[in-house]
Amino acid sequence: MLTLRVVVDAWQILRDGGLPLATEGSGRRRSSADLAAATHAAIATKPDGRDAEALAAWLFAWHDHWPAAFASRFGADAPAIVEWATRAIRDHGRHLKLRRISLENLASVL
Repeated sequence: MLTLRVVVDAWQILRDGGLPLATEGSGRRRSSADLAAATHAAIATKPDGRDAEALAAWLFAWHDHWPAAFASRFGADAPAIVEWATRAIRDHGRHLKLRRISLENLASVL
């Protein structure tokens, strides 16, 4: 069962978790539970453009390289999260670049 968390600034939490956006993270260490809650909150804002592409790449890096952690954190919502991320990809080349950055960032976070 998933535990719901109150998310103050989902995008800041995600940047702290390695989301590849141009703005800086706060340097604060975030738990995978915080990152999952922030992901839900960010997706609920219906992001588009660069934010959506960055989030999709970051999610695929987590999903593909730490599948057990991804499944554990997102539980029954994992397939819907992956489906959302798949729809958010617009530019395959950009996705690959952002995914590589996300993978490097997540390696120090997860």
